[in-house]
Amino acid sequence: MRRCEFCDSPVPADAVVCPVCKEEIAEETLERLLPLLKRPEEPEVKRMGITQRMWGTIRRPAATYRDIGQRPDSAGPFVIVLLNALIMGVIMLLMTSRFTTTVSMFDPVVNATVPTQVSVLTGPQALSFWMVGLATIVPNILIGMIFLGMGSVFAHIAIKIMGGSGTKGQTLSIVGYSMMPVLLIRLISIILIYSAMPTAPIGTAQANAETLVLQIFSSSIWLTIDYLTTGAFLWTGFLLIFGVREAHNTSTQWATIISIACIIVLVWTFWQMH
Repeated sequence: MRRCEFCDSPVPADAVVCPVCKEEIAEETLERLLPLLKRPEEPEVKRMGITQRMWGTIRRPAATYRDIGQRPDSAGPFVIVLLNALIMGVIMLLMTSRFTTTVSMFDPVVNATVPTQVSVLTGPQALSFWMVGLATIVPNILIGMIFLGMGSVFAHIAIKIMGGSGTKGQTLSIVGYSMMPVLLIRLISIILIYSAMPTAPIGTAQANAETLVLQIFSSSIWLTIDYLTTGAFLWTGFLLIFGVREAHNTSTQWATIISIACIIVLVWTFWQMH
């Protein structure tokens, strides 16, 4: 809770005039240093739908998180978790498609069967590779729910320790919507894989799903995606400042401290799960 610099009375986090001594309260230091963190002037913003909120966290975080804080929902965070899992399934299939295997195909030019390199997704064992790629959607949904639940619980405990108000539903909502940068980085990863990952031939004996998944997880592209995801978590931490501040009536400074603590836990958990 903020206090008036003149009479030391507790004042609302977004107050500009002390309700006790009526003195004008100075703008918070972080908001002066980083104008993007300034609070919206309107006490209440226009109601947004799920899609507007998802895009708004990237484009207009201050106003968007005011709406989320005033009208929290759990549908948006679940949609983000589901979309992330679907995109991860696409990423797995796209990376799998970059591996090729040798099959014998008839060439009408030479009127004979010749060895040809084809993607494993169209080779003799294509069905097993498609099933493995699509099967990654389910564990990614579970992992997303774990991150959402763990992040929400830790954030809510930290907020209560710091004296913030607000409900568990508000915390769940702001944490969920703050994962939008991760979703954005996943989409960028698809472009990265398509443009930068070369095709890699593998022997017929190695053309099985288990071997291929191990090669994907040990590839440099996958490591690059992990680094990009870590960067997305830092972006998520920045967005949490807006969410914690609006949903739990804290100062920008306290919201920043809570956000840093949450991101440390999320990043540590992310790398521990690898």
